[in-house]
Amino acid sequence: MWHIKKYDQLQLTELEQILKLRQSIFILEQESFFEDIDGNDQEAIHIFNKENGKVWAYTRILEYENHVILARVTVDKDKRGDGSGRKLLEYALNYLEDEFPTKDVHIVAMSYLRNFYQSFGFKTISEVYYMDNDPHEDMILTRLSDEVK
Repeated sequence: MWHIKKYDQLQLTELEQILKLRQSIFILEQESFFEDIDGNDQEAIHIFNKENGKVWAYTRILEYENHVILARVTVDKDKRGDGSGRKLLEYALNYLEDEFPTKDVHIVAMSYLRNFYQSFGFKTISEVYYMDNDPHEDMILTRLSDEVK
């Protein structure tokens, strides 16, 4: 079941599961040693799915004046390859379309996921750069045509 919650709406067990999932993927699996708990969770909108009490898909949304950032997009490794990542992105983008229809969506993507994000309409807006020894690129999903902006 999909959930959309602000920080103060999260149950402690949900927060623990979210942080555990993020740690298991970003820190341990990808060996990216960075401050995952960065102070932004309190301002974020958290989208996640869980079954049997375990969070298996997660992303957070950070809102700014002219855009939103879709961050910490992750799916448990046991759920990869079955369309779960696509379901997460579809759900998150549908939410953004309803709640922030005029704001562009930004994402920092690992370069190997470029085609995945492009399939949703994201376009690369930076050169490839390295974070924690992994190639990344900035991508954007433009919400309004240039004529309307």
